[in-house]
This record gives sequence, structure tokens and C-alpha cells, in this order.
Amino acid sequence: MRPATSATPRDRTSGRVLALGVSTGFVTIIDQSAFAFAVPGLRDDLGADAAQVQWLVAGYSLAFGAALLPAGRLGDVFGRRAPYLVGLLLFALGGLFAASAADANVAIVARLVQGLGAGLVNPQVLGYFQDLFTGPARAKALGAYTVSASVAGLISPPVAGWILAAASPGLGWRFVVLLSVPVALALFVVGLAVLPSTPRTPEELRRRAGGLDVIGLSLLMAAILALMLPVTAGVPGGPLWLIVAGLAGLSFTGWERRVARRGGSPVLDPALMRSRGFMLGTGVATLIFGAGIGLGMVTTLYLIDGLGMSALAAALLLAPRALGMAVGSMQSWRVATRFGRRGITFVLAAGAVAVAVEAALVATGQEVLVLIALVGVGTVHGVLSGLTIPSNQTLTLEHAPAEAAGVGAGVLALAQRLAGAVCLAVGIGLFLAGATPTAGFATAAGVFAALSAAAVAISAFDRSAVRVA
Repeated sequence: MRPATSATPRDRTSGRVLALGVSTGFVTIIDQSAFAFAVPGLRDDLGADAAQVQWLVAGYSLAFGAALLPAGRLGDVFGRRAPYLVGLLLFALGGLFAASAADANVAIVARLVQGLGAGLVNPQVLGYFQDLFTGPARAKALGAYTVSASVAGLISPPVAGWILAAASPGLGWRFVVLLSVPVALALFVVGLAVLPSTPRTPEELRRRAGGLDVIGLSLLMAAILALMLPVTAGVPGGPLWLIVAGLAGLSFTGWERRVARRGGSPVLDPALMRSRGFMLGTGVATLIFGAGIGLGMVTTLYLIDGLGMSALAAALLLAPRALGMAVGSMQSWRVATRFGRRGITFVLAAGAVAVAVEAALVATGQEVLVLIALVGVGTVHGVLSGLTIPSNQTLTLEHAPAEAAGVGAGVLALAQRLAGAVCLAVGIGLFLAGATPTAGFATAAGVFAALSAAAVAISAFDRSAVRVA
């Protein structure tokens, strides 16, 4: 009889960090998904005007996106434990202040704080996965992280709808906003106990702080904000903001080259930018994430505005799509480990076809075909998305140098965040511009099918990563 083997301390740490990271992904996504249902009650209760509502919706994403790369760099330089814990605390406090706000501006600031906290946390979770897992284990960890997001997207709409239906109008939205706070505080306590720390001497901390490229970080954040403000928050003067973003981006590039020539530590590791596999994989992630977010939004709008369904009925009808994504995510590690980039390319192509079929069926306007498209084909597309998103992340992050794991995760998450913001704006615009809701949906879905096809082409062009060993 073979003796039983006990788990090593590293195995136990990895398992605990995996559970913590998956739970963190769940709590941040469920907050963002549920908040959309709280906005109407918040608007009415606090008397928010149109501009304030836009900031309430966009502020979280704006702060989240702006924090990603600086947070990744901070984790690489000083260790991931402190940024994770600080970010989670900011996330919880922001939710608490948003739920207790008596003024719309206070709620806006609180949501900005929450987004900042989530932006601090996200790169640390992915960075820990990079640090503690390799090969198939890393693929499974990233798949589990995507499953948590899918489950959060699945349950948050009906839970929020139930809370709003059960509570009085002045309290319902506050309970929805508070939904994630107790869990976030519990994760903070667990994180204190289980997250591995990286002991460093005061001299090493001073040296690392001196190597932190503050000017580069500032220029990069300026470029990101200038890109995101007109898209996510509807700030006027779009062309002017693009010019500002371009100037900040050029200044950032020049400064980073200067830092690298002097032997410093630039914000974006040059090896990261020279990695063909990382850059192409990030391009694939950007397109499929943006197309998925945009398609989800226009589908919801079509169900409510086009078919006249209630928000709760629409959420239940979309549940199979989210469930399909969760099921696909659970098996995504097999795609990365057994079939590699070729497998991802094949599944991406099937997903692009599914979106095109969905658009074509809805365009007929026949109720039976519309329901087949939104539920049946939509579920298939959810499964295919679940198979590709985490497996593509796995292969992409395989090309991030160990010393830039946090920045690599931040770059990947930021690219997806920007794509999501742009595709949301484009999708809503195309839907509203349609002669009918059916025509608007079909047009927007056609555009997202084209983006998916472009992702297939980029993935086919990438031959740098065959499969995860």
C-alpha cells in the first residue's frame, strides 16, 4: 500500500491564494453587475441629474482602468500583499459610503474610490497566479477566476431584482450597493491571514522605491484618463481629449526610453513589449472582451426595449448565456494545455460564427427565431467565450517576464477594460441609431461579429505559443 502524501506548505499556500483570488473576482464583478440595477432608485432618491448618473455608472470603470498599471507595477516592486489589502479595504469603504450617501456627488466619489480599490486588487490576484502556478495549474487558476466572474454575472441581476422588489424604494438601492461590502471585509480578514508576504529590509525598500518610475506612471495615467473620459463618462471635447492622450502617450514613450537607457526600471518592461506572444495575445483578448461586453449590453437593451420585457425577465432569459460561459470556463484549461493557440483559434472562429448567426436570426424579426438566437445560440456563444477567454489569458501571460508579472496582468486587464468601454459606447450608439430595435441589434451584433473575426485572424497569426506545458 502506498503511503499517503501530505500537501507541502507551498501547495497549501497556493490553494488558499487561489480560493481568495477567485472569491475576490466574484465580489468585484457582482458589485459592478448589481450596481446597474441600483442606479434608477439612487437617481430618484438623491435627485441625480443626467451628468451625475453618467458619472455614477462610469466612475467605477474610470478609476478601475486608471489604477491597473500603476497597481501592477507597485505589486512587482513592493510585493502584492499590501496593494491587495489596501485595495480591498478601499473597495469595501467605498461601497459603504456609497450606500449611506445622502448626496449624489458623495455617491460618485465613493464609486470612484471603489473602482480605485478594485483596480488595485485585480493585478495582484493575477500576479499571484503568475507567481504561484505554472503550466496547467495556472490555466486552471485563470479558468476558475473566469468562472467566478461568470457566476457573479449570472446571479447578481436576479438577486438585485429581488432586493429591489422586497425593499422600500428609498432602501432597496442601498441594500444592493451594500451587497458586496460584508464579503469584501471578510476577504480582507482572510487575506491578512493567508497571503504570503515578501520580507524586505528597509534598505531594499528604499532602493526599490527609488527605482519606481513616478514620472512614467503619471504620464501613463494621464494618457489613460484622457482616453477613457470621453468614452466612459461622456466628457465633451472628444477630439481634444484624443490629442491630450496622444501627447501624453508620446511623452510617456520618450520618457520610458530615457529611463531604460539610464539603466532604470521603466513602467512597462521592454521585454514585455518585445514579446510577440504577449502583444498578439493581448490583441486577441482586447477584441473578444470588447465584443462580448458590447453584445451583452445590446442584447439586454433589445430584450427590454425591443421585446418589452422587465429587467428581471431579461436577466432570467440571459442566464443560460452566463451559465454557458461558466461551464466553458471550467474546461478552458484543456484548450490551453492540449491544443494551445491552434485550439483557441478554432474556438474563436466558432464564436465569431455564432455571433453572426445570432445577428442574422434576430434580423428576421420572427419571434421564434429571435428567441432561438438569444437563448440557444447565445448559450453556445457563452460556452465558446468561456473556453477562449481564460485559455487565451493563460497563453498570453506565459510570455510575461516573472519580474513584470503584475504589469503584464495590468496591461492585459487595461486593454480589456478600454475595449469594453469603447464597445459599450459603440454598441449602445448603433442600437439606438437603428430604424427599429431589431435593426439596431442586428447592426451592432454584426459589428461585434467582425471584431470577433479580427480576433481569429490575430490568433492565427500568433505562432509563438503552441500550448501550455
